[in-house]
Amino acid sequence: MAKAASKRTEKTKKKSKEEKKQVKKTGAASAKKARSKVQPVKVEAKTVPLENPTIYELLHQIAGEHGYTVAKAIVSEELTDEEIAKRTGIRLNLVRRILYDLYDNRVVSYRRVRDENSGWYIYYWKVDPERALAYVKTNRQLLLQRLEEQLEKEKNTIYFSCSNGCPKVTLEEASENDFKCPKCKGKLEPYDNSAIIVSLERRIQALREQLTQA
Repeated sequence: MAKAASKRTEKTKKKSKEEKKQVKKTGAASAKKARSKVQPVKVEAKTVPLENPTIYELLHQIAGEHGYTVAKAIVSEELTDEEIAKRTGIRLNLVRRILYDLYDNRVVSYRRVRDENSGWYIYYWKVDPERALAYVKTNRQLLLQRLEEQLEKEKNTIYFSCSNGCPKVTLEEASENDFKCPKCKGKLEPYDNSAIIVSLERRIQALREQLTQA
């Protein structure tokens, strides 16, 4: 009977050791999985290349000569700001400033992940040329709408102005002030706005062409 009890004890100890090994193995797998959460991921290639004239011009306007370099580093994979600095040779502070400026203009986006060990957040950046192109197109459409409204007003309004360079006024405003400038009281004369109309028409045409090409 004692011998049977001894065998059961040994069997229980063996089972306990196997369970501990299994827990240890599972724990290691869980830790590995947790670390994998803060690893960069590959980014699918975008249909709009950075060499697109609109995107290239936008990058240069926002961040100067380094804008394209930073964006190109995160076309195919997500990187942290430190990794971008190492790959491009650009100072870390400048890289961060460029990323923030590009983010404000919808050119780049980020994925924030909490590091399980340190508790700090890690930011992985990626470029999004399609989103940037849509943002530029929307802004141009809004600008086009405002310019068209301004052109319509210039064509259908009679203006007057004084010889002192004060802001022009409409016929209604001029008559209400006895054709005296409301600012300097100088005499108001008909104002020729034909140059403004031509300028607006040219800007509108250029914007329409840009929207067609984008």
